[in-house]
Amino acid sequence: MAANLVPARSAAAGASPVLLPGRLHTHNELRAMRLDGLVESVYGPAYLPAGRRVAAAHRALAARAALPEPIRGKVVIGRLSAAWIYGCAPPPDKVTVLLDHRFRTTSQGRCRSAAVHEVTLGPLDATSVAGVAVTTALRTALDIALYVPEESAVPALLSLAADHRLHCPLDYIRQALQARSRLPGKRQALERIERVLGHLPQR
Repeated sequence: MAANLVPARSAAAGASPVLLPGRLHTHNELRAMRLDGLVESVYGPAYLPAGRRVAAAHRALAARAALPEPIRGKVVIGRLSAAWIYGCAPPPDKVTVLLDHRFRTTSQGRCRSAAVHEVTLGPLDATSVAGVAVTTALRTALDIALYVPEESAVPALLSLAADHRLHCPLDYIRQALQARSRLPGKRQALERIERVLGHLPQR
């Protein structure tokens, strides 16, 4: 099999394509090229030519490539995996994906390379990064506040809120939580946001 060149320009102007096992290079050849310093690993089977800056588009394409092919078009990358794509969290051990339960037709089975969560997704909860469905920064922050353990949630929330390109300040996250009714874990998530706010320097 050989390395496919997957365009990333749709989400990052001027971004280089990622290299995947396909027609040009096998997986083993790409690994050898990494050892020789010719390419750098992005995530899973995806690589970039050495010295290229890794952008959100590359991380999104790499995350999708790590997913089982049957679910790629059915899920949205979310939680800490989405935060990683935005550059606000470390790379995940497994890609976390969200499956809208309203459109679930058959069992997805067990995925070794992905953590699948059945949820309800609204029309404004997902965006496209290089053609890959990813939860918006706000939905990502809400899910992290609600479901991610404290030691991982706090730094991710701080990073998401600090990136002005994402337009997701902590006050906005708190207001979005407060506006949601009958939300399990809402009180604990609001308390977590208050603790995150406590990490910010006093003005």
